[in-house]
Amino acid sequence: MTGLDQIPSYLHDWPALLVVAMAMMGLIVGVLTGLFGVSGAFLIPMLNVLLGIPYTLAAGSSLSFTLGNNSGAWARHMRLGNVALKTMTILAGSAVCGTLLGADLHVHLKTVLGVRIFTLLMHGMFLVVLLTSAYLVWRPPTQTSGLSLLQRLPVPPRITIRAAQLRNISLPGLCAVGLAAGTFTGLLGIGGGVLFVPVMLLVVGLTVHQTVGTSLGVVLFGALSGAILYGAKGEASLWIVMPLLIGSSVGIQIGSWLCTRLHAIRIRRYFALLVVGVAVVIAIDLALKLLAW
Repeated sequence: MTGLDQIPSYLHDWPALLVVAMAMMGLIVGVLTGLFGVSGAFLIPMLNVLLGIPYTLAAGSSLSFTLGNNSGAWARHMRLGNVALKTMTILAGSAVCGTLLGADLHVHLKTVLGVRIFTLLMHGMFLVVLLTSAYLVWRPPTQTSGLSLLQRLPVPPRITIRAAQLRNISLPGLCAVGLAAGTFTGLLGIGGGVLFVPVMLLVVGLTVHQTVGTSLGVVLFGALSGAILYGAKGEASLWIVMPLLIGSSVGIQIGSWLCTRLHAIRIRRYFALLVVGVAVVIAIDLALKLLAW
């Protein structure tokens, strides 16, 4: 669980630098978690691109960090009334199954492709996921019926989400969405918030503030299953996780406070811009890796 053997050697020579860098990242990610309900999708590129930590170790450590990070943020949003419990429970159950599948696929691809090609593949997949999420959240709603995609999906049985005042939601559709997002969670090692935020906004039909709180709960359960799998294989590091948690404990309070004071449209736009920024960093690193091949 320490993962010291996989951390770049220059960080061994500067342990204080490692702790400070992780704590600062934790602070930043904590703010993002409290404000947007996301964490791992931004943390893994920071660990891999900025510090050179291998993808698999970054993924396992990110999922372990998400457990502690999201617990506090989710509890705070529960108190604020920003959690749709029925939606969270259904999505979490199907997401856990998807996470288990995705984590096994992650290990298989790394073994078959080798570290170099696997890293390039992960960069490419991150770019696709991040840019798609940013586009979906940024664009204005195009539907005119006032119904979400799952309300229009003609697949019974149907449920009602009272917390969001949504009726006739397709239960199989909701489960399929959770399974698909969970698979990407396990494969990429992200908490899943960057996937669940646009899903809950545009597919389920939750409000922005309910999306943030509910996403935290879903991600919490998905990260639990992923962290157990990665941790059992030694692909997580306490040297990474603990400083991150210390920094995030402060950042979460700041992010949750901002979430209650920003208009929904601003939250959507800031989220999309942030995702694009991370995608640009990954794209630059991917280009450099391809040029150096």
